[in-house]
Amino acid sequence: MLKFRYILPAITLMMAQTAFAEPNLASYYTTIGREDFYNSNGGPLKDVGAVVQQDRVNFHRFGLRHSGDEADPYFGDQTMRAKIPELVRAGGVDQYLKKLLGSGWPGHSQTWLIQICGTPGRVTHLRIDPADGDGYSDC
Repeated sequence: MLKFRYILPAITLMMAQTAFAEPNLASYYTTIGREDFYNSNGGPLKDVGAVVQQDRVNFHRFGLRHSGDEADPYFGDQTMRAKIPELVRAGGVDQYLKKLLGSGWPGHSQTWLIQICGTPGRVTHLRIDPADGDGYSDC
């Protein structure tokens, strides 16, 4: 009987945390290549949000797709693509990715996992992780 006194509050706490966690609305893998580190005018990009945004511009608008690029259900829309830098900042950026982009194009492509987080009907932030199998952030 003593065990139930501890188990029930633990289950209740886990359910409450789950109810308030923002769900993963969608996720996709993308290979970030040299073209994604330069804006449409040829200017270098050194910000994670700007690089991810350019990747989606290249994918959706220009049809430039790398072998590891997957489609996403949100960024085919130009208005949503414009929000990518803000959504990346809202989700936080892994220090490795900040370091990787500090000097622009690193000389090799990398595949990243992009998680689109929010509530149904509203994207609130993006989580970005290298797709190296070392574990991923959660929404």
